[in-house]
Amino acid sequence: MSDAKKVWPTTNKAEAYWRDIAAGFMHAPDESYLNTGSWGVLHRSVFDSLVKGLEELEGNPTRNRGRQIARLNQARRDLGAFLNAAPADLALTTNVTIAINQVIHGLDWQPGDEILTSDQEYGAIDNCLHHAERRYGVVVQRAPISIPPAEPEQIVDSFRRALTTRTRLLLVSHVTSPSGLITPIKELAELAHAHGAMIVVDGAHAPGQIPLDLTYYGCDFYGGNCHKWLCAPKGTGFLHAQPPVQDKLHPIAVSHGYDKDGPKRNDAGALCINGQPFMWQLTSIGTREMSCFGAVAEAVALQNEIGKEQIAARGRQLAGYLRQRMAETGWVEPLSSPHPDLANSISTFRLKGFGAANLGQLLYDKYRITTPVWGEAEPGYTQRVSTHIYNNFGEIDRMIAALDEIRTGRD
Repeated sequence: MSDAKKVWPTTNKAEAYWRDIAAGFMHAPDESYLNTGSWGVLHRSVFDSLVKGLEELEGNPTRNRGRQIARLNQARRDLGAFLNAAPADLALTTNVTIAINQVIHGLDWQPGDEILTSDQEYGAIDNCLHHAERRYGVVVQRAPISIPPAEPEQIVDSFRRALTTRTRLLLVSHVTSPSGLITPIKELAELAHAHGAMIVVDGAHAPGQIPLDLTYYGCDFYGGNCHKWLCAPKGTGFLHAQPPVQDKLHPIAVSHGYDKDGPKRNDAGALCINGQPFMWQLTSIGTREMSCFGAVAEAVALQNEIGKEQIAARGRQLAGYLRQRMAETGWVEPLSSPHPDLANSISTFRLKGFGAANLGQLLYDKYRITTPVWGEAEPGYTQRVSTHIYNNFGEIDRMIAALDEIRTGRD
């Protein structure tokens, strides 16, 4: 930490504050967990809420189910406020992959319809798109994105050039999984709508990493995870759909939320099923564990207490220090964009000169550092590092020292 203070703006008071925050999280104290991009770590308060819900349910799984539903609905309200989205327009899902599948396989398609996406999408979503091609005869087009792009307009221009008269849907990650690139989804939504198309956003990495305003963005569909940067229980996510497009969705899993007479409009003109908001039926897929969703409210409360902007700023601070230190090594090619609007708490690098067969495993086995590394020694392994509010400058220093030892054969 003393070395960090010499080269990076921070104070003893600030670091003491973040140490106190980190102490409430449940990651192993003798390890460096730098992989929130895959799964976040629960805060003790969220864990306690989860356990309380489980214990309450098991006291009488029949009679106490109503309490679980009440907690789920409260979490939906709290999450909606956190996202600036009406709770009625939110379906709680297991994860963002389910949310995106609900859109891709819940819309009506004609053979030859086109889905325009980028070449930076997550593997599970690529599989979803491939399945849609084979099942419905849709055509998936790719807008190439240079890594790293120089400015947001480059991304919008690439999508604009790839649009055709058959484009019906744009699909894009808000924060890409391989590189942590933040895409300009409001501008892409405007582009899609001007073209007469809809847009669905894969927001797996956005909630809890960057402040969100789903009303402001104007995207037709937005799916997100709560178990990454929001640090809610594993298997919690959501799908948000704007009211004008909800009636275009067919449920991909039909259960008790279904109505044989179909959806209806209430007196306010909102789409409903069985007297409840239309989107809520997508959460009703038979018996499922609901305590995890109730605990989302606790995760939201913690982030509100710290402050969304302060959390994002801390992520940028640590990521900025990491990128500076990595650049100083001379054996790293940065893949994160230097543009302030295009990157936050995820940093990716190409590591040169490493001969280790399994670099990610070696980092954990010898140094107890968790960070994903993939690819081959040539042209260089790709490493993704996530810096969240339970991380610190010292962990960054230790990781770079470990990489240097491995590279020079001193491990």
